[in-house]
Amino acid sequence: MKIIYICLGILSLVLGMLGIILPILPTTPFLLLSAFLFSKSSSRLHEWLIQTTLYKKYIHELVVSKQITREKRNRSLMSVSFIFMISMIITPIWIGKLCLLLVMCIHHYIMLTKVRVIDEE
Repeated sequence: MKIIYICLGILSLVLGMLGIILPILPTTPFLLLSAFLFSKSSSRLHEWLIQTTLYKKYIHELVVSKQITREKRNRSLMSVSFIFMISMIITPIWIGKLCLLLVMCIHHYIMLTKVRVIDEE
């Protein structure tokens, strides 16, 4: 199971890094997923990830204080919504569309109710 977590963590990290360049990919959720997957599979990879500038710039404040800036939250909501809507349009199976919609709604619920927003300084 560790090897699966490591592979998924690397894939998520690559997608997160692509999200820096491509505005349609959300960076923060992919980096959070990478941190979670690495924490479950390899303490060495997890320690490496949390020492990177990428981690410190995009998710450190969220992990430590459970707060993000309004701009980061809105960008996350918009990019995740965009990706999921495209996926729902492309997916031919209605149960797949419902699953995507459910995950998108859960993401919005968590971001809007559980994550505190701080004003930019």
